Amino acid sequence: MPLVMTSTRQRAVLRAVAWALIGVIYAPLFVILHALLAPELHGGAYPAAAAVAGGVGAAFYGARQVALAASLIGAGSALLMVVLFDGQAVLWHLALVAGGIGLLTGLAVDFPSRCVTHVPGKVLAGGLTGGLCGALLMGASTLVGLALSMAAVIAFLVSVNGVIYVASVRHVTRVTASIPVRFCGLTEGVIIAVIAIIVAASVWGFAGTLSDRHGDLVAAVMNDSAAQMPVLVAAGLGAGGITGALLELFDFDWIDDL
Repeated sequence: MPLVMTSTRQRAVLRAVAWALIGVIYAPLFVILHALLAPELHGGAYPAAAAVAGGVGAAFYGARQVALAASLIGAGSALLMVVLFDGQAVLWHLALVAGGIGLLTGLAVDFPSRCVTHVPGKVLAGGLTGGLCGALLMGASTLVGLALSMAAVIAFLVSVNGVIYVASVRHVTRVTASIPVRFCGLTEGVIIAVIAIIVAASVWGFAGTLSDRHGDLVAAVMNDSAAQMPVLVAAGLGAGGITGALLELFDFDWIDDL
């Protein structure tokens, strides 16, 4: 149901808070993914990491039931593997468990308004707009030689990705609305599985920073990023809050009716 508030100030504050929370989710996810992908993809790590972070951010913004279910599955799977196997399991074991449970959940559980909430379209729109913004950064870095700090990169992605997402998501959902109803469970299951794997890997990596587990790449990247992470999260929070308020002041749709 669309939100009904009479005060523009109230709507701007609420929207700023919502987008600030998305920025807090987006920032660490992008930073860790970029650090993991950069050795192999080099400049291509920008669009790849931004696409994944954009899709996950879109899920938390526009498909909260699916995103929260995936988060619970991912966190629960990681904690279960850590407790039961005491460091003997490896990351791909965790990915199989979290991804399998996530896929089965999407197939078996009828989330409210299945197919009506346009989960695939929202996630796809977030991924496409994130990839586009990351490609702009890659072009600016490789062609022009522009060197931005990671905080500036986060602020750019959260703000510009957010604006383009809101402006384009209706068009994308019109396309994905043609997906046959019988595939709704599968598409939502795949999305839940991917987000569950990402959350599980995050919890797994954090647990690795607290243990003596050796050779854990995710934990190593988290350790290397720990010193600058508060500043980067603050950049995501600030950029998200400002973007949310400006979206309301310039009368962009809330898209809560999708």
